[in-house]
Amino acid sequence: MGTTSGPGDGGAGAGRVLVVDDSLLVRAMVGGFLRNAGYRVHEAENGGAAVRCLESEEFDVVITDLRMPELDGFGVLETVKRRSLNTEVIILTGSHAQDMNCAIKALRLGAHDFLTKPPSGPDEVVLTVDRALEKKRLKEANLRLLRQLEALSRTDALTGALNRRAFDDTLRQERERARRYGLSLSLILFDLDHFKAVNDTHGHVAADEVLKEFVRLAGTVFRDSDGLYRYGGEEFAVLLPHTALGGALLAAGRMVATTADTSFRSGGVTMKVTVSAKAGATANFALKAKA
Repeated sequence: MGTTSGPGDGGAGAGRVLVVDDSLLVRAMVGGFLRNAGYRVHEAENGGAAVRCLESEEFDVVITDLRMPELDGFGVLETVKRRSLNTEVIILTGSHAQDMNCAIKALRLGAHDFLTKPPSGPDEVVLTVDRALEKKRLKEANLRLLRQLEALSRTDALTGALNRRAFDDTLRQERERARRYGLSLSLILFDLDHFKAVNDTHGHVAADEVLKEFVRLAGTVFRDSDGLYRYGGEEFAVLLPHTALGGALLAAGRMVATTADTSFRSGGVTMKVTVSAKAGATANFALKAKA
């Protein structure tokens, strides 16, 4: 087994391909076609060697023979699927009916495509790999988009804090985790005082700036592991994992003091804002303690 790189090595769009076949001739042919097309190619002489490669390196595409010693192509495909690797698999197979039936079975199990041996030429191999790589990149783009949409659905557009939906989801998870493992969990609720007066006196733009500045201040007071959520309007919640009520009260007090000491500015207007806080701990969050 050896590693060789083609002209595309290091290029931004260069794909990494693992060619798996117990025939040195087939590996040299397929690998040569791909190197000439700019792909970075690694070779493995059987399925077992391929699995070891997949354990240590990432590949965009695997081209694997079906019939090999130690571990066949189905085993390689199953490894990729079981480990949820972001890798497309192309099957190398013979042209006999039995081989074609195996190739069709591999497609049903999740292979991207198949190539018959020997390939008709470089175009067939390169185009098949090109299509597999494009499919992989489209899947990655779609996944990124889904993650962005999920993040947006859990984020307050004005302040950048997490929203009520994210709070409800996280609270359920953290309460269950605290109950299961006997961990401390605290919650602080903040309510900006007389916020309607800020709106009425200075306008909605200034009020929005106050909300955004409050979130920024909270980021300087609380830990990265503490979750800050816009609970609604001028109300915010902070979940503090692994924190007993005493620690939550101290943190709430710091936030109350920091807010009172801060001059909030918007459009040349300077405002003083205060916030009230109440903190609770344990499973039912009976919020009776006040900061």
